[in-house]
Amino acid sequence: MSSIIGFYSLCLSSIISIIVLIPNSITNIKIKNFLFLCRCSTLFVCISFLSLVFAYVSSDFSNFNVFQNSHSDKPLIYKITGAWGNHEGSILLWLCMISIYGFFYSLISKSLNDYKILVLKIQSGLFIIFAMFIIFTSNPFLVNSILVKEGLGLNPILQDPALAIHPPMLYLGYVGFSLVFSLAIASLLRENTDQDWIIETRRWSMISWSFLTAGIALGSYWAYYELGWGGWWFWDPVENISLMPWIAGLALVHSLIMIRGEQAIEKWIVFLAILCFSLSILGTFLVRSGILTSVHSFASDASRGLFILLIFFLTTGFGFLVFLIKSPTKKNNLHLLFINKTSALIINNILMIIAVLTILLGTIYPIIIEVLTNTRVSVGGPYFNSTVLPILLPGFLLMSVAPVLSWQTNKIQKFRIYVIFFIMLSVVVFVQSYFTNFNTWGFIGLILGTWIITASIISIFLRFKFSLSLHYVKIINSFIAHIGVGVMIIGITFSSIYQKEYNFNLTVGDEINIDNRELKFESINIVEEKNYQSLRAYFILEKEGKLVSYIKPGRNYYPVSKMITTEAGIYHDWLKDIYITLGNNDNNVWFVKIYINPLISFIWIGVFIMIFSSIIAILKK
Repeated sequence: MSSIIGFYSLCLSSIISIIVLIPNSITNIKIKNFLFLCRCSTLFVCISFLSLVFAYVSSDFSNFNVFQNSHSDKPLIYKITGAWGNHEGSILLWLCMISIYGFFYSLISKSLNDYKILVLKIQSGLFIIFAMFIIFTSNPFLVNSILVKEGLGLNPILQDPALAIHPPMLYLGYVGFSLVFSLAIASLLRENTDQDWIIETRRWSMISWSFLTAGIALGSYWAYYELGWGGWWFWDPVENISLMPWIAGLALVHSLIMIRGEQAIEKWIVFLAILCFSLSILGTFLVRSGILTSVHSFASDASRGLFILLIFFLTTGFGFLVFLIKSPTKKNNLHLLFINKTSALIINNILMIIAVLTILLGTIYPIIIEVLTNTRVSVGGPYFNSTVLPILLPGFLLMSVAPVLSWQTNKIQKFRIYVIFFIMLSVVVFVQSYFTNFNTWGFIGLILGTWIITASIISIFLRFKFSLSLHYVKIINSFIAHIGVGVMIIGITFSSIYQKEYNFNLTVGDEINIDNRELKFESINIVEEKNYQSLRAYFILEKEGKLVSYIKPGRNYYPVSKMITTEAGIYHDWLKDIYITLGNNDNNVWFVKIYINPLISFIWIGVFIMIFSSIIAILKK
């Protein structure tokens, strides 16, 4: 029953969206009725998605999608997440979010004019494209041809609390750029790039970028504690795909900030708005097609990937065609000086787009080589570390200076005090780094992070009077964001360069010394959970004879899928993590790997600060 309701609700939503898309000169629909139809379309697509969720929750294996991706023994949370842990369900969730973004846009807009109606029509057009894709190629409501009592189960990798939130957050980021895309195309068609358009585009760009940031951060944290290799970023193709619209979105957000100082970069902003959504669709194609080898290949389908590629060409081609024909022709009157905030932002924008292109090249290069030579090659961390990071390095250098620059002109003498202060700070950090296992890249990362934080704090205290009011926080939100970036850079630097790795062969009862602490292998047990068996080791961490923590690494076995996953045991500290994984057993001798990850928590603290700053910016009028 839920499958029937879901399918027909989807069809009804699509029909309504088609009616919405018809020109008003033909339908003669009033604004109130137009809004009513838009919201009805949103209502029915939400009913469709909730019907799929209900089928998963109720273990309705008459639904073929539920049969393939669920099991009656799964905990409720993973039954729900199973709805989008597959190709069909994830695309339906994507479609649902396209409609929801349009709904909130109509709800937030103070008044609907021809321009805003056009935005909703473009959003409806995008909705129809993806709806047709689902109905004809990726229907999640197909009825199972045989009567079954049990399902095949969900991929164990997806059975994790972080991944219950991670994909929806990413989709909210990706799909959010669809509304930014619609705003950009509507502005081109109506030749409208006024202040209201700038404010709207800035708000929705920031919302999309914030969700994407949160999604990437959740994914990196999941990779850190779940995959068992002690890191948080692997330059996996799917990670790269999420990073590209994130960087392009960051360039867009900075450009929209820049325009309040200079009224001459509309063309660049529109280009970035189209690019962000294009990269989101391209990423969807690369992930869903299965042409990339990735740990995220759980929802790939080569046959239907071609349809997504067609959608990419349709939307991107249409977007850039309109851009070429109708792009703003306003002359640039930028005040480009050597030490000018506008100059710094423009250079940073260019660097970010170059970084996006570099990541894209490294990601699709194996595909190109395989097509041309029928040879499989891989591009991994060494390529990206040696190309992308040097491109972003000058951007970070500019970021350390930008907060103390003004929009128009600057006198060099004005910044002598900052130069002197930065030199003194660099000397201090250099000396400290030298006596703590000096590393060139570690020194550079520490300097950059410290400079960015310091420059932002100086700007906060010198430009404004100290206050704890909300108005004050709204004014300094960009400086708060830069502080978050600085904290994250320090976390990345220390956790990557100063990480320590130890390998041991231990038996129960053994004691070792790790990082001036005593670690005792207390016991190992088998724990029966609802849908898996856990082989769990218990380690006691002590310092000077006092209990610090229990660390419980393990390995989970899922009988339904017959898969084993690694569960890291982690002791979190503000300054470092002690990270333990349990390996194979040979005659009661266990292989144990231990990582010491200094300041790794700073990565996610920095991300949290950036998201907090984004929320403040969204609330800013």
